Amino acid sequence: MNKKSYGVNKIKALLQKHSKRAFGLGLVWGTSGNMSIRADAYSFYITATDKGLGDITAKDLVRCTIDKGPVSAKASMEWRLHSGIYRNRRDACAVFHSQPKYSTLIACARDKKIKTGLIPETIAYLKKIEVVPYRHAGSIELAKKCAEAARKADVLLLENHGVVTFGPSIEDAVNKTLTFEFLSRLMVLSKAADMELKEIPHSQAREFLKQLGAGKRA
Repeated sequence: MNKKSYGVNKIKALLQKHSKRAFGLGLVWGTSGNMSIRADAYSFYITATDKGLGDITAKDLVRCTIDKGPVSAKASMEWRLHSGIYRNRRDACAVFHSQPKYSTLIACARDKKIKTGLIPETIAYLKKIEVVPYRHAGSIELAKKCAEAARKADVLLLENHGVVTFGPSIEDAVNKTLTFEFLSRLMVLSKAADMELKEIPHSQAREFLKQLGAGKRA
């Protein structure tokens, strides 16, 4: 688990700030989306169900234990999904589930081949993306599939649903979502324009990651 830890007030302030930011950026709409921040090895705080992220207040943030679940029925219906990721990835300190326009288009497409090597930023931030087969939102089955996929990647594309990202901070999780949404937009627009995209060669991509060094980004 990341050594950086926050008190409850700081966690709630961060969740309110980034929930509103995500809504303002169009990464979620209506009452879609949810985000959480790990409090310690055993628990996390998550946004409430049936509440738009743009309107989240401190009262809309619910504590959940990773093994036993939420202390209130107000917790997002996807709390199991967050729990599974925290359980399988001790390095994950924040999780963000969203439905950005272009990313969700890719999630609904038959062809989900994703070209992460188009630009340096997608190479640096996305690395690997796991596609999770469709399971109903809020279901135990979806949570299990996401927990399994989280062992292999920090970015999950949920078929006919949306995107899940996680990382050492909520800022990192949101940034991964923004990067994936930009990449998805490039892919959708290039297909509409019948334009073939050229990826950066794998050898150069590896060289770039080596250049960045551990923990560094573009």
